[in-house]
Amino acid sequence: MKKQAIDKLQENVVGDKNSNGKISDILLKAIETTSEMVVITDAPEKIGNEQIIFVNKAFERITQYSRDEVMGKTPSLLQGPKTDRQVIEKLIHKLNVNERFEGETFNYKKDGTPYRVRWSIDPIYNEEGEVTHYVSVQNDLTKDWKRKQKMKEIIEERETLIKETHHRIKNNLATITGLLELQIMKTDSQEVTNVLSESMNRVQSIASIHQKLYQTDGLASIKLESYIHDLVDQLSESMETLNGNSNISFDLNLDPVSLNTRQAVPLGLILNELITNANKHAFEDEGGTISISCYKKDDQFYVAVSDNGKGLPDGLDISNTTSLGLKLIESLCNQLGAEYSFRSDDGVHFNMSFSID
Repeated sequence: MKKQAIDKLQENVVGDKNSNGKISDILLKAIETTSEMVVITDAPEKIGNEQIIFVNKAFERITQYSRDEVMGKTPSLLQGPKTDRQVIEKLIHKLNVNERFEGETFNYKKDGTPYRVRWSIDPIYNEEGEVTHYVSVQNDLTKDWKRKQKMKEIIEERETLIKETHHRIKNNLATITGLLELQIMKTDSQEVTNVLSESMNRVQSIASIHQKLYQTDGLASIKLESYIHDLVDQLSESMETLNGNSNISFDLNLDPVSLNTRQAVPLGLILNELITNANKHAFEDEGGTISISCYKKDDQFYVAVSDNGKGLPDGLDISNTTSLGLKLIESLCNQLGAEYSFRSDDGVHFNMSFSID
């Protein structure tokens, strides 16, 4: 039966079987030798009524159906509950317009076991340009698909664990912030209030990053543009609460850049210190403007923070100061491996660059 089917197909494709007997024999051997499943059907008027006229040994081995069991049956006998109907609808559409079909879904073995298959179907034409048969080549992807699904599950489990970790960190930082707020409420000293408020802003800067990470699908990095906007809003509210200074405005020029947590946390703390210092020391009662720009060029990240205030005090040595804020900026820049500088000219200008991981 299989030899007759191939010979008949050979007649339709290349002509008289007698003059091409060797080609027919080689074709049959090649089809029987390949590890891919090969199915040949006729080409009825209505797509979906195709009858199988040939399957190779790989088909028998994988599906558990013998050749005799499927002869004259439609390939739909392999379909089941997990077979994607959209894929089948695409198949019908492609064959209706005599186009090649490619797809992937689940089919079922004789014993009911589902297997993942990717297959193609090509129309075969005779010399008159009529479609006489369809040939389908199928690959069993079950092992590879299961491996990918397992990897997907592992990744999802890890992301869930990381999200939960970030959530717990965020909650712990919120608790610390709450304790600092209670201490602020209990003290009558403005100096203590200022110190505790600055510490609270630092904690909130870190907490905001973990909040962003917890809210995103990808946990590898956060979008700085959104984070810096939130940080500025938070610090603006804090500054106004502390000293009633609502005359400070911000000019933000932020490129859409993402950083991983290892770099985003120290950067957030640096911005926190620079904004806080500008608020405390740069402006008189009339207020002023703090400008922040961030952009990426090649693999370098550039940050510029400046104000139009009164500048640095005369004789101040940035590299030799007792200021906690400036010491913290120095330490954080070293942590980032960043090059940085301060310049006092119509205000204070801070510039920093570092390599993005």
